[in-house]
Amino acid sequence: MTITTNFFNRIFLTTFFLACFIVSTHNTNAQATEKSKVNLSEQEWKAVQGIFQSPQNSDMNVQFTVKDNMLVAKLLWNNNELHLLPESPLDFQSNQEPVHIAFIKDSSGTINQVNVAGNGVWKRNDNYKPLSKKQIELMPEELKQFEGLYQLRDDGSRFIQLFVKGKELILKQEWDGEQRSFVAESNMDFFIKDFPLFTLNFSKDKDGNIGQVTAFKRDVWIKTKKPSLTAAQLKSYEGKYQSNDDPDNLIQLFVSDGHLVIKQLWDKKEIILEPKTDTYFYNEADSYPLVIMKNKDGKVNQLTVLGTNIFNKLK
Repeated sequence: MTITTNFFNRIFLTTFFLACFIVSTHNTNAQATEKSKVNLSEQEWKAVQGIFQSPQNSDMNVQFTVKDNMLVAKLLWNNNELHLLPESPLDFQSNQEPVHIAFIKDSSGTINQVNVAGNGVWKRNDNYKPLSKKQIELMPEELKQFEGLYQLRDDGSRFIQLFVKGKELILKQEWDGEQRSFVAESNMDFFIKDFPLFTLNFSKDKDGNIGQVTAFKRDVWIKTKKPSLTAAQLKSYEGKYQSNDDPDNLIQLFVSDGHLVIKQLWDKKEIILEPKTDTYFYNEADSYPLVIMKNKDGKVNQLTVLGTNIFNKLK
């Protein structure tokens, strides 16, 4: 059982252009051989050209230009491109990727918006300026306040760990161990040098302590508290669990010497888990995360193992 989830595509880069428009050069070249059955006039092609801005992140802008009877969407934050073929003067489709966009006219008949496959309406940006960020230097002791474990607000099974290394802030994905290095733009804001769109913006709680971080200006991660598990709470997690995807795969949780242990019943392998919160456990050597999920009555009913694999508790 392994993790295949890509960090950018599945967690932070959930915005449509990042999830669907990042394609390789050979993909776009292959697509260039495709021919559209719809012929647009010079005026119709001109109407859909320009720069459009994401409604969720002002740093995300895409530029549409025409080349070889195709509409080229260039992502201005990383220069990747996607080629689109016209279905009508306002609708375009990629034959290589599952991407459909629809331009929208205003009351005067001018195209000022584009609907990106139902994932938001991007507005024409005539005042575009290239993204530029300047690094400032924070000392390691200044960075220490940001260290800790953070849980994704909209997905209780996702965690990241932030720690200081030298004069940089390191983000570690708990589900697969991948790491990213951030530098400071201000006392509370960080970015990746070679990918400035990837930002971290921290905020404090009512007591003046770091309480959360927002990634990509949209994904909120809440700083967790240290575990305070009782023996009875730990005991309540025991039981057998069945894979949601493969009913033949069973695991068992049990307590041994005060530790929660997971046993894979298909190969009898046992892994000792350490609590990072009251419901999140981790084995460092195997990069093995496990999240306890509860129903509305507060009873344990599911596990999330290795970030994506769901197991249901058997009665």
